[in-house]
Amino acid sequence: MAYLGVRISNWRPPSAYVVSPLLVSVVAGETVGLVLAGGGARGAYEVGALSVLLPYLERRGERPRVFVGTSVGALTSSYLAARAHEPAQRVADGGCRLWSEMTFEQVLEPVVSLRALAKIVRYLGQFLGVPGIRIESLLDPAPLRDTVRRVVCFGQLERNLAAGALEQAAVVATSALTSRSVVFHRGGASPAADPARGIDYVGTEQTAEQVCASAAIPGVFPAVHVAAPARAAGWYYDGGARLNTPIKPALELGAERVVVIAAHSIAAGPDQLAGERAPDALEGAGQIVQALLVDPLVHDVRTLATVNRIVHEAGGDREAGSAAGKRSVPYIFVAPRRRHQVGELAMLVFRAHYKRVKHALRSPDLAFLGRIVAGGSDPLHGDLLSYLLFAPEFARALIELGRRDAERWLAQPHDDGPWQLGPLPPDVPL
Repeated sequence: MAYLGVRISNWRPPSAYVVSPLLVSVVAGETVGLVLAGGGARGAYEVGALSVLLPYLERRGERPRVFVGTSVGALTSSYLAARAHEPAQRVADGGCRLWSEMTFEQVLEPVVSLRALAKIVRYLGQFLGVPGIRIESLLDPAPLRDTVRRVVCFGQLERNLAAGALEQAAVVATSALTSRSVVFHRGGASPAADPARGIDYVGTEQTAEQVCASAAIPGVFPAVHVAAPARAAGWYYDGGARLNTPIKPALELGAERVVVIAAHSIAAGPDQLAGERAPDALEGAGQIVQALLVDPLVHDVRTLATVNRIVHEAGGDREAGSAAGKRSVPYIFVAPRRRHQVGELAMLVFRAHYKRVKHALRSPDLAFLGRIVAGGSDPLHGDLLSYLLFAPEFARALIELGRRDAERWLAQPHDDGPWQLGPLPPDVPL
């Protein structure tokens, strides 16, 4: 039986399970993996959810030991791995503080500046066919590398691995040459490549270059060169282009339970087939984002629940379960509950803090970007703005939303404490 493209093995005999009223529940002591999806400035939502979940899991003796992230999730997962030796509450509070203080200038070069004007001239040069001039990206994330190095102590991450405070730390990037997902991981042997899903594994020390490569949104940010190890040296784009929610790599790297935090809602759209209002080009871009980031997540969460259900049904017969060669994967899944909920927050923050002329004088870059994508017009356009709205006001709103959603998950009945084995709870829309 394949789950997410990988053969499910390591099935445990029924004596290793505790029978619950509905499903088979795996005993405690398993390795917990943390999976963090990409989403740009939406990463503050993930930190908010983790500020509730990490202390709770630590009290249960289930603190994550495998960390896998894509894009902004790569930054947060690396930060957590580097602080795995500290109490969970202190780490969570520090993460919330970092995001609450993060500004546009800590991630991107100014959009409204003389340097930006020079870039516009280069755009015109490429359009006119001037030799030697080409466009590498729309925006320049040069400050991001310094921010990553400030936030993540990679030396401490190595010490945490050596001391056993964690088992694996990994980030996902997309090869600009092959378009395959490359999982740069530290800790343990590399899993075999997965040709069917286009995933390769590279064991190496984690670096700021890998994290920045994982966050290099194609077209918006330039590709990032990773120099080591030699066999994987080359140019990379955002891991979210192919694998935004890396559940499968977390399982391959040893996770037996997974905590999945996504900054996108998986709620279904309206029942009607179509609407009469003509969409603009930006709303069309939103459809591409939906296809890249949300649809694969919906499929993976459904597959996870389906495989667990099959394992439960096989578990009633010891021989049948053993022959099936499958194991269940308890999971925690936290994501925004409503479609365009994050876009609505971005819209409201932009209107309140960055739309007026006096706001533009305080933060010309956010005011400019917000107007370019019409981020203050409605939640759909706010969705696009939300990826680049690196603003303290937006981060604080997202942190609070993440906290509420995590608390809601913990307040619900599940199959094994906070762990779900079957389908998502009824009030989690899918």
